[in-house]
Amino acid sequence: MIRKILTYYAERLEEYLSRTHRQPEGIATVGLIGTASEETPNKLVVSLVNLEKEASGDGVYMQRASGGYAGRLAPLMLNMHIMLAAVYESKRYAESLSVLSDTLEFIQSMPKFSVDGAVYTIEVVPMSTMDLHNIWTTMGGQYHPSVICKVRGLTIDSGTVISGTGAATGNEVRM
Repeated sequence: MIRKILTYYAERLEEYLSRTHRQPEGIATVGLIGTASEETPNKLVVSLVNLEKEASGDGVYMQRASGGYAGRLAPLMLNMHIMLAAVYESKRYAESLSVLSDTLEFIQSMPKFSVDGAVYTIEVVPMSTMDLHNIWTTMGGQYHPSVICKVRGLTIDSGTVISGTGAATGNEVRM
């Protein structure tokens, strides 16, 4: 699901940015930022930085099953921290700033989006210079104009039902 969400968001960014920035090879993509071995893509790159667990909804809850009730594991609620970086060659630095500015306009104009019926929100996360330095150092890359955002609403649910005799997948426990 992570891939699907980031790909969808990059495709919407592509549609938005291509209105004012003409690049035949595309302008937005999902990718790894900071790989020194590759050529500079000259694009806005969407990359996963971190996943964090949402603090709500832990534990097990009861669900009606044939012949009674069974415990079910609560879904795992996650937030994704993503980086949107204008990864351009140094001679195209001014263009990278323009692309990043337009990206911020896109984030502001589309704070909610849906993928496969699930609704997600995106917000800019304030970062200190030291935090940004640590992120870029960890990724092993040279700094590029960028913004860190939090995407809320990712739910992981295996559908596992727990009974006194073990676990079964699906909505019903058979004994």
